[in-house]
Amino acid sequence: MDDFNGPDDFEGFDQKTRILVLKQFFFESEAHIYAARLREAGIRCEIASATIQTMLPVEQAGIKLLIRESDLEEATQIVAVMDRQKEMVPEGPFHDIDKEEIVYMQEVEKDKKGNRNLLWIALFILVILILRAFLRGAGLIDSRWDFF
Repeated sequence: MDDFNGPDDFEGFDQKTRILVLKQFFFESEAHIYAARLREAGIRCEIASATIQTMLPVEQAGIKLLIRESDLEEATQIVAVMDRQKEMVPEGPFHDIDKEEIVYMQEVEKDKKGNRNLLWIALFILVILILRAFLRGAGLIDSRWDFF
């Protein structure tokens, strides 16, 4: 763990408390997830350098999760568990599908077919109107019976 040589005013931490860098992140959102989990466990923590990293996206882990030295052991265990859980999550949008999702997808497919029938009806009407226009232009249809 690195020492943090940040500002003297650390929002509520005692001036004599030693502050350590528990973990460094590339993404601020990930740092906030870890911080929320630590706070849920009752561990005070802060995120440092988040604004600078967001403004200047460079290839270095500039976002630090800071904790008190007295919380180091418990916080390290929580972070280790979170890291293991993150590794177990498969990448990509794939997941096991359940029966409710199968029924939903079948209904979506059924709705698509209904829209396809409507498309065929509209296409048929369009072809009739185009054919009618050509027949009127050729003089084969008497236009006095047309209402439009």
